[in-house]
Amino acid sequence: MEISEKAAFGIAACCSYLEISRPTLYRLMDSGQIRSFHIGRRRLILREDLDGFLQAQLAAS
Repeated sequence: MEISEKAAFGIAACCSYLEISRPTLYRLMDSGQIRSFHIGRRRLILREDLDGFLQAQLAAS
């Protein structure tokens, strides 16, 4: 499955999708700019939340 077809991303895939570092992603999650949730031990982020974050960044610039 290609990355663009996924509904949710793990941390590494999310960093790749946004082209940001792990520390930056964790900062964004800690500040509430990107929502995340756990399934078992995995932390996941919905693609729609990532796309919403990108749209907000575009609108702010």
